[in-house]
Amino acid sequence: MRRILRFTLILLAFLVIGLFAISGHFEDWLWFSDLGYGQLFWTPLISKGIIQIGNGTILFLLISGTLLSIRHAILTFVNERLRKRLRLVHEIDGPFYRLSQRKMTTWLVIISALVSFGVSFVTGFTGWLEVLTFLNPTPFGQGDPIFFKDLGFYVFQLPFLYTIYNTFFGPLFLLAVITALFYSFTGVIRFHSLFLWREHTIEISPAARRHLALLSMVLFMFKGLGYYFDTFRLLYSQQGLVVGAGYADIYATLPALRILMTFCAIGFIGGIVSYFRNEIRFLTLPILLVLFGGPLLSTLWPIVLQSLVVVPNELDKEIPYIQNEISLTRFGYGLDQISEEQYKGNEGLSADRLVQELPTLNNISLNDPRLMSQIYTQKQGVRQYYKFPDIDIDRYLVNGEYRQVLLAPRELSADDLASTAQTFVNFRFKYTHGYGVVASFANAVTEGLPFFAVRDVPLTTNFQEFQLTQPRIYFGELTNDWIVVNTAIKEFDYPEGNSNVESNYQGKSGIELTPINRLMLSLKHATPRFYLANEVNSQSRILLHRNILERVEKLMPFLKYDENPYLIIDKGRLRWIIDGYTVSKTFPYSRMAQTREINYIRNSVKVVVDAYDGTVDFYTVDILDPILQTYRKIFPGVFKDQSEMSAELRSHLRYPETLFTIQSNMLKNFHMMNPTEFYNKEDAWDIAQEFSSSEPKNVVPNYSVIRIPGSNHHELVLMIPFTPASSTSNSRNNMIGWLAARMDGEHYGELKLYKIPKNIEVDGPLQIESRIDQDPEISEQLALWNQKGSRVIRGHLQVLPLAGNFLYVEPIYLQADTDGSIPEMRRVVVAYEDRIVMTETLAEALAQLFGVKNLLTDLPQAITSNQDVPTISSKAANPFSQESAVLEDTQSLLKQIEQLREMLNQLENQLRSMTSSTNQTEYEQEILLEEEMTQK
Repeated sequence: MRRILRFTLILLAFLVIGLFAISGHFEDWLWFSDLGYGQLFWTPLISKGIIQIGNGTILFLLISGTLLSIRHAILTFVNERLRKRLRLVHEIDGPFYRLSQRKMTTWLVIISALVSFGVSFVTGFTGWLEVLTFLNPTPFGQGDPIFFKDLGFYVFQLPFLYTIYNTFFGPLFLLAVITALFYSFTGVIRFHSLFLWREHTIEISPAARRHLALLSMVLFMFKGLGYYFDTFRLLYSQQGLVVGAGYADIYATLPALRILMTFCAIGFIGGIVSYFRNEIRFLTLPILLVLFGGPLLSTLWPIVLQSLVVVPNELDKEIPYIQNEISLTRFGYGLDQISEEQYKGNEGLSADRLVQELPTLNNISLNDPRLMSQIYTQKQGVRQYYKFPDIDIDRYLVNGEYRQVLLAPRELSADDLASTAQTFVNFRFKYTHGYGVVASFANAVTEGLPFFAVRDVPLTTNFQEFQLTQPRIYFGELTNDWIVVNTAIKEFDYPEGNSNVESNYQGKSGIELTPINRLMLSLKHATPRFYLANEVNSQSRILLHRNILERVEKLMPFLKYDENPYLIIDKGRLRWIIDGYTVSKTFPYSRMAQTREINYIRNSVKVVVDAYDGTVDFYTVDILDPILQTYRKIFPGVFKDQSEMSAELRSHLRYPETLFTIQSNMLKNFHMMNPTEFYNKEDAWDIAQEFSSSEPKNVVPNYSVIRIPGSNHHELVLMIPFTPASSTSNSRNNMIGWLAARMDGEHYGELKLYKIPKNIEVDGPLQIESRIDQDPEISEQLALWNQKGSRVIRGHLQVLPLAGNFLYVEPIYLQADTDGSIPEMRRVVVAYEDRIVMTETLAEALAQLFGVKNLLTDLPQAITSNQDVPTISSKAANPFSQESAVLEDTQSLLKQIEQLREMLNQLENQLRSMTSSTNQTEYEQEILLEEEMTQK
């Protein structure tokens, strides 16, 4: 009976431990299946299992075979020498210290299994994707310039080969060393001299010699493969002047590696000979060749060649390899797709030309996104538990007008609930979601604050485009906890008066709490609440991984995701768009990106996550990307074509700022395609700088509505200006060019680089900032405001390419030093060529600069909270309209004003002429009178 009870308890213990162990996988299976991505769960899991079993089996056979071959020596050592030594210490003798051959075999098998499957377990979790990409490669259609292998070999196949090499060589090398040391320690191997190349220096038993011969053959084979793989690794080495293989690599390191491969082949043959002949030197001499020849050949010889041959003639020797680096780095970051044009930068801006740019002027961002989060929180936070994690910039057609819009989700932060309300029920059942958004137009300001196009709780808006049929946010950037919905408790929606509005979740996703699901989830989350809570019923569902970045990373961990998702309003629903990147760090001859371990990147995937029910869709936007094509082979049917995306969603796709920043930083040097120019850094660039917190910092890429030169309509672009590279002794801040990324319609993803002619001087942002500080009136006013009790905040300086010239706009904010104060926009600084003004409104500034007071009377400068935003006519602002009735009317009015001005000028000239004539007559009469008096 006791045995049965003991067996039952042990069985139950193993059952509970097993259920605990698989509860995480069970939850993942439920979650992946609930979202319709069961393939993304099973493919990695099965792949890991197969890899672990395969690697583990091979390692087990090698390790166990080696250990069993020295079993007799181990047994002798333990039973004889070790036993005697222990007995001398403890003076104990008996059968306890004597191991049988059967026990020794069992222990060796156990040790072999633990080591081999332990190593394989780690390898399987880290290398499963490399195996699958190795089996499903996609050619790039372009070979490398040295070995002429397709670039896909370096991205898909070489990493897998290195994984195999590292998996087996390390454990086998350690095993061989331990075996040799054990033979030496037990006296099976005896060294009579350190001169290993002499005959009879080493005394070894035939069994040990054959055993070590077999081990050396395997090790030399793997090491030779390692040297062979190292030859290809030269092409993405980050050492030296050239990224990739340079002159010394090709003419010193590469031959050295091939010589070492020959040494390994000699060692392999020596192992075969030593196995059959009683001559240990066939093993020791090749080992000495590799041990001492490796550092000399692969390290010292390249250094000598570099110093004596390359350095004195560096440019001449490295030119072809610099060209390789330029070409493949540009390809790796998509810089080869940039089209270049000249942008004069000093075309005169007349009133007529400004009228043609009204859509740009009507979308100038006076509301700085960096300050809007604070303003939104103060003005639209409603309660302390509502937060705005980020301000997203997008564009919408509002009443037919193309408008740049700032939008932020009102998310619920459960951590900010009152301490008395931070209970399990509130965290998991009650406070489950955020509510709605806040939106404002980029240029609309009223009394220093942004005009809210969408505001309040419940939501209020006068624009049909911003109407929401489902404003609740269950999945966002702050939703970090799992929750249970459809419980007996109504979920908090939003406060209204002295009570709260409540609702129940009706979304698609969510894991049902069936009895088995409750059990496994209870084990996974280590809580009995799924059983004890009376609020949970048969209709309840659990929502897991609600943080949108965590959600998509768990689904597809092999993609890299942009850290700045943005929210859009799509047909009355809130949806998140996340940019997904395919990357590699083994692309040949490509320089590593700053702060990132990558040298190849493509924005190949757009991920759309519904903010209400958490459904996830992966859309392909770069079907030519070989890495994405490989992923589509591995996971068929998971990625949707861009054609399946609705037109409304496509209209909100943005070129990602992260990718644009990486490309801009690489372009600073890699716009130079001449190797000599690149080597001398003759035309190196820097990102333009502006003042931020009184310190110069790089300008961040800016989303702006502009008209690309040669285009007939205005569109949202992401742009950044460049200046010449500067040094501490030579600071140059004039603008030399600007890069723009297009994102509307069929032009999505187009990159255009506009270079300013070198004989034209155009002020850069930092020079404009200096001019603001040097202007007597502006600097005096800013200094006056910046007294004790308030501080001036200078907004982002916008550089706007406008009809062949540039317009610079910087909003000025004023904020009191008291707690709870918010920044208010009080002035606008506008600069054009050598003129700069600061006024209360943008319209006033443009009127002062260009002399026509009523040019921009239609721009929304002052708006009350109960009015729609006044805009210019939809025909004038519509980016797809080539003919504009309002434009014609405005131009006609301007012509009439010019005619009236000419008439007034003529009248003024006539009056001056008449006055001059009258004055002349009076002067002549006075002279005659003086003459008469003199005569008298």
